[in-house]
Amino acid sequence: MKKTMPLPAYIKSVIRKLNDAGYEAYVVGGAVRSWLLGTEIHDYDITSNALPNEIKKVFEGYRTVDTGIRHGTVTVLDRNNPIEITTYRTETGYTDHRHPDAVAFTRSLEEDCARRDFTINALCYHPKEGIIDFFGGCQDLQNFLIRAVGEPAVRFDEDALRILRAIRFAAQLGFHIEDATRSALAEKAETLRFVSQERITAELTKTLAAPYAKGILEEYRGVFELLIPELQEYSDSQYSSMCAMISRCPGDVNLRTAVLLDGLHDVSRSDEILRRLKYSNSDRYAVTNYLETADLPLETRIDMRKALNRLSVPVPSFLSFRCAKDPSLDRSALEALYKVIRKDGDCYTLKQLEVTGKDLKEIGLKGSSISMSMNALLTAVMEDVIPNTREDLMRYLRDLTRGA
Repeated sequence: MKKTMPLPAYIKSVIRKLNDAGYEAYVVGGAVRSWLLGTEIHDYDITSNALPNEIKKVFEGYRTVDTGIRHGTVTVLDRNNPIEITTYRTETGYTDHRHPDAVAFTRSLEEDCARRDFTINALCYHPKEGIIDFFGGCQDLQNFLIRAVGEPAVRFDEDALRILRAIRFAAQLGFHIEDATRSALAEKAETLRFVSQERITAELTKTLAAPYAKGILEEYRGVFELLIPELQEYSDSQYSSMCAMISRCPGDVNLRTAVLLDGLHDVSRSDEILRRLKYSNSDRYAVTNYLETADLPLETRIDMRKALNRLSVPVPSFLSFRCAKDPSLDRSALEALYKVIRKDGDCYTLKQLEVTGKDLKEIGLKGSSISMSMNALLTAVMEDVIPNTREDLMRYLRDLTRGA
């Protein structure tokens, strides 16, 4: 494994300042894990034996924010880079299965690491000391394992969200959840009811978007059925088919959510599930649009125009969804058809019609008659009944109104 972690200058500076003041300081958690795995590092957290007031004193000339000072976290802004520095701490009592009842500061790095969730997240690094690994996290990284720090059942009982975090890490990294950790996860899964829906959905969506989501959905079906009870209605073959569809999709969470719910065959019910999961309005609209267009025919140019008329999601994502749902579809042929439609300027939206609502008002139409007539004209154009010219559209409209 690599020995020297390439730290940004501002992180080195923070560690050095704490060290020069007589305190310990280490990069901890996700940044160390990501470095060892060779994946992108998103942020750096620092842990230190300095107490919050001592941290603020060390960085007296800097802007600091009391991010979570009761729990020992102070954010230091160094050259506009926010760095969270958290005092070593121990935690006791988790009556709500989410948050500690009491937090106590400690001067021991090992005690601080002992409260963390998984061994691969309890790794620390110092520029001079290298990696500090009290619980075998480096070995677990080499073995592709997610393993709880200490007693797994205790870790999950303390914070039920760790159940979903374990599953999410496995889905993102392609790791296996160690046997004792997996058993405790199943045993404590019911405690997920103590977790807020927002936090559940945040983990669920990250898992769905992850590279190894298929295998995790299959292996931990029971947990996903706790999150979305409607999945219990799927037969084993339906559920396996859904997982296979997920594997054929790019990692777009809305697209994969649509795949997850498509087997219910009920858009309004799926929308209720999304509301319950607290998906944002824009994400709900995207997922339901996939579901509304899930079975539209795509065999002809007219079919494609009508599908495009119904779409609010990007066309490439829609084609990914449809080809995941039906592997017999020829994606390259569908893409070619779409390109021809765009190149030739085919009309498939009201905005593309060569008449407007104002034109219809001028011939005496009012209110809902205008929108009904515009939609009738669009349908006729999409179906190649008439060309999209003002003259042909107005003639067709006069014939319609005469017939009515």
